Amino acid sequence: MTETNSTVLKTAPRVPAWRDLILYVVIGGGGFIVASVIAGAVMHVETMTLPVSLVAYTLNIVFFAGSVLVVGVARGKLSLRAIGFFPPRLSAQWFGRAIVLSLALLPLRGVVGLLAQSVSGDLNGLQERMNLIAPASFTWFGFIATLLGAGILVPIAEELFFRGALFTWFRTRYNFPLALLASSALFALGHLDALGVVASSFVLALANAWVFEKSKTLWAPIIMHITTNSFAVLLIYGALAFAPQLLER
Repeated sequence: MTETNSTVLKTAPRVPAWRDLILYVVIGGGGFIVASVIAGAVMHVETMTLPVSLVAYTLNIVFFAGSVLVVGVARGKLSLRAIGFFPPRLSAQWFGRAIVLSLALLPLRGVVGLLAQSVSGDLNGLQERMNLIAPASFTWFGFIATLLGAGILVPIAEELFFRGALFTWFRTRYNFPLALLASSALFALGHLDALGVVASSFVLALANAWVFEKSKTLWAPIIMHITTNSFAVLLIYGALAFAPQLLER
């Protein structure tokens, strides 16, 4: 057994209780939904704008990452060291693998998403998801804020929640296939705004959970998620800057 694996096993938490899973889902997922609805009502949201998107990113980070820190770490139910999050643990090999795998999955996820969305008969759901990232026009502030929020911080928060907390909860109690499917299904349901996004997110979640299991560090799926989201931000803002007609609503 390697020193790293030995450390992970020694610092891994005991079998978690069901109430821990319930607290994660209610505080993290439920809190995010309720706060988003309240924010939408207060801001009188009719169309997606950059300020609205920034509020959405902030709520995502606060509730998903916050619930992990409060429900898991602060209560001694989850070790950030055991999941390789802090201190950060990631080899150069897994860093490269994570980037390559995330880019390689993009065509597959695109096809799966479009096929799933075709079942609903239109692409309105996908348009709504894109509107969360794309404002009406290109600005450097919008690009940098979106890249930092949607491209980097949101992936870190979501990986902490869905892989770091939920996958680890299932994996500690059950076998890998069940933990893989259960945590991935919850991640997909967390992107329920469009059927195509649900299907595409499920594929990403399966890959991220598998990489987390093999690499023994949360930073590997975090890099995958950051690569995926940042690629989308770069693509959309590139179109806004050089071919805005492609994104006309």
